[in-house]
Amino acid sequence: MAITDRKGVRAGVFAPALFLLKSGDWLGALGLFAMMAVTFVDVLGRTFFNQPLLGATELTEILVAATVCFVFPSLSYHGLHATIDVLDPLLPRWIKPVQHVMANLIGAVAYAVVAWRVWIEAGKTARFGGMTPLLEIPMAPVLMMISVLAGITTLAFVLAIILPGDSDQ
Repeated sequence: MAITDRKGVRAGVFAPALFLLKSGDWLGALGLFAMMAVTFVDVLGRTFFNQPLLGATELTEILVAATVCFVFPSLSYHGLHATIDVLDPLLPRWIKPVQHVMANLIGAVAYAVVAWRVWIEAGKTARFGGMTPLLEIPMAPVLMMISVLAGITTLAFVLAIILPGDSDQ
């Protein structure tokens, strides 16, 4: 099965990037399922055994961060992020492609800064041995994952410029 871009055209050199975006969607769905399972077990334990799941809040916080960060690249590439289009009906038609490029460039720069700053924080957290209070889960790998996914989101914004398509949904 060939990897295709948004218009169904073979992706060629961009196939690995598009596969990475689709993988993020699946990992985000897996994270969402894990959150549901943690919550289900926690509520079951509280209700029937008067014993909540130890560390459920910490696990949920990490899973929320992971789930959101896994889907950001795909959302960014497909143009499904929040937009404000109040002025769109008043603007000439030729401005739309310019808006598309500018919005994606701003998104790419913003996420590049996020990736850079979170990576620095991950390094500090690793040096100081930062962990969650109850389960003592090391936070540096979580922050590194967030940083890498922010970097992939940066690339997704750039890819949306290179492979324009149905990003203005």
